[in-house]
Amino acid sequence: MSQVLTRIFDKDRRVVAFYEMASTFLRHLPNSLTIVLAYIAGLFAFVFSPRKRRVVMNNLTRASASQMGWIGDWLLAARGYFSYSRYWVEALPLGRLSRKELNARIGFHGFEHIYDALGEGKGVIFVTPHLGNWDFGAAWLASGGYPITSVMEELEPKELFDWFAEHRAKFGVHVIPASASAFGQLAKMLGKNQVVALVADRDLTNSGVRLPFFGEVTSVPQGVALLSLRTGAPIIPGGVYMLPGGCHYAIATEPIKFKRTSSLRDDVVDLTEILVSRYESLIRAAPSQWHLFQPNWPSQVAEETSSSTM
Repeated sequence: MSQVLTRIFDKDRRVVAFYEMASTFLRHLPNSLTIVLAYIAGLFAFVFSPRKRRVVMNNLTRASASQMGWIGDWLLAARGYFSYSRYWVEALPLGRLSRKELNARIGFHGFEHIYDALGEGKGVIFVTPHLGNWDFGAAWLASGGYPITSVMEELEPKELFDWFAEHRAKFGVHVIPASASAFGQLAKMLGKNQVVALVADRDLTNSGVRLPFFGEVTSVPQGVALLSLRTGAPIIPGGVYMLPGGCHYAIATEPIKFKRTSSLRDDVVDLTEILVSRYESLIRAAPSQWHLFQPNWPSQVAEETSSSTM
């Protein structure tokens, strides 16, 4: 009895229990109802998060180069909220889908790039921005017999990280925490000719390289480029776009061709610059599906700091 009460009243356990219940609940809903639920949750979040809404609107109008006026910008931001909400209601019950069900809901363009790259024996770094439903694409690839390793931000409480790691393991993705040892573990998986899948358009530590990204210089993660240069594994940028009716369309672009020089530092910058250009192209194809809900450019950070001190 005491253990039950501890689980109920412990804050960290309540957080994990919420995700457990949401995953179980969504698992028993038909796909059509989960889409409706996503729209309702997205609309609620859009209406009642004015500060976050301003950031999202700024991010998506940058990506789309929108010139539709304030009404168009608001509609774009609303679609961004709907898209992110749909990501969650689809990702949480994802472990229950069979290979047949995944196949029925996804189309894939460019898979031959992954297959051919694995044939070279150095593994593959499949990298995407926070675009569409990357978990759905990873589940489909893993269900076809391709072991996948990914990195996830260390969440608080730790029990929540453990829950997400276990959740993703159910659909074939091995998760490691974004710690100091992550680089070595990823290199080891590439050495086994496996797929490393990374979502890497945000620099959480502000320790990346500074490059133009949608018109303004900002810090961009350098780990993808460094991992490729250290291991020889090719980088294949791509995205998993959400389509109507609960379907998806995954794209794997051609591997980035890059000729090394004698300067590792310069190579990291130059390779990352090419990667950012691929990100921009992928995001422009469906800007409302870019799930970037945080300030990402120095001008945004300065504006947020200024508004919070007023």
